[in-house]
Amino acid sequence: MSHPPVPIDQRWLHAVSGSAVAELDAWADEEPAGLLDAPVMFGLHSRSHPVGAEVHDLDGHEVTYGPRPSGSGLRGEVLLDAIAQRELTGRGGGHFPVAAKWRAALAAGGGGLVVANGAEGEPASVKDAALLQLRPHLVLDGLALAAEVLGTRHAVIWLHAGDLATQRSVSRALVERATRGDLGIEMRIAVGPDHYLTGESSSIVRGLEGGPALPYLARRPAAVAGVGGRPTVVHNVETLARVGLAARNGAADGALVTLVGPRSRVVYSASPLHTFGGLLEEAGATLDAFQAVLVGGYGGSWLPWPQAAHVPLSESSLRQVGASMGAGVVAPLPRAACGLTETSRLLDFLAASSARQCGPCVFGLPALADVFRRLATGRPSRGDLKALDRYAGEIKGRGACHHPDGAVRLARTALHCFADDVRRHATGRPCPGASGPVVLPVPEVT
Repeated sequence: MSHPPVPIDQRWLHAVSGSAVAELDAWADEEPAGLLDAPVMFGLHSRSHPVGAEVHDLDGHEVTYGPRPSGSGLRGEVLLDAIAQRELTGRGGGHFPVAAKWRAALAAGGGGLVVANGAEGEPASVKDAALLQLRPHLVLDGLALAAEVLGTRHAVIWLHAGDLATQRSVSRALVERATRGDLGIEMRIAVGPDHYLTGESSSIVRGLEGGPALPYLARRPAAVAGVGGRPTVVHNVETLARVGLAARNGAADGALVTLVGPRSRVVYSASPLHTFGGLLEEAGATLDAFQAVLVGGYGGSWLPWPQAAHVPLSESSLRQVGASMGAGVVAPLPRAACGLTETSRLLDFLAASSARQCGPCVFGLPALADVFRRLATGRPSRGDLKALDRYAGEIKGRGACHHPDGAVRLARTALHCFADDVRRHATGRPCPGASGPVVLPVPEVT
């Protein structure tokens, strides 16, 4: 698999002003549909068609939320303190405190660049697409507020190249603001390649600097030294929407989650008091139909259903059971499916989606996926279980980015969660679900 050396689509890398408005308006000719505040249905293989909900244009946005407050001067200091008190964390997977990231950028001199990261790499997740298609102005409010607090007039919305519905929605929202004269911050759209790692923060920095959208081998905090060596604050779009709410004294707790079903994905706004069982009951599911749940995404953790059913969807509660909400994916596994087969498919995908820049990605992930595939098909070699443990130990913490760590987490939690099936498969007796239908959507990697 090759990666393009210059992944940014230059059609989108411009300010929304003057003639650019007409260019964007010509592109933004389709009206998206959907709703953030209620369940949003998406076709399993498409991010483009949310069903049964309402889109907020700029007028509807301001009727619902009111005009955007200022983030400049004293008001910015007040907002920063409020975000710190509310302990708002990032919603892209890392859950790093927002206030700490802003203060690090300010300590490094401020200015620089603020990036709204809408390049949703998790194949099962559609929460960011839902937010940008249905409530784009809430994200743009948060982006403008962050820029004002940090003392910069430069902001980027970073998207996947293949997500045309989201590109149209964001471009339309920018046109609305430019037409009304509401773009006090220079906002640009940049498009990276359709790749699992495109949304990783250092991949974004590298892509915006003109290189491949792949993680930097040498880690450096972008908030201190990012694009062009200047402070670059990268936030998931849900994080910025929460900033937009917090600035209006609105609720900034809870989280958007994508509930993955056999034929659809549903975006829910879940409070920290929601349990996994409660969430699925609201979705109309029969709770005894599940054996486990994958939490956080494809680099997340498997939890046995009897344990997970009563766990709240808060980060602190999940840490107690060795998991994290990560990218906000909740994927319950039916009893008729095979957790080892599903994990093997995901490991193959993660190995194919690696940056291939370091040993753990080039050699470790394919080796881990190969051994796990033999186990999943009931044809393991002698010593494969020990090899899985050895590979996991050799890979964890040694990659240039956290991608290999996610694959190790997925494999290790699967071996624990599906221990009974592991024993069956290891003796050549795959469980009944091994020949059943697959559950989790896995795209082809080219």
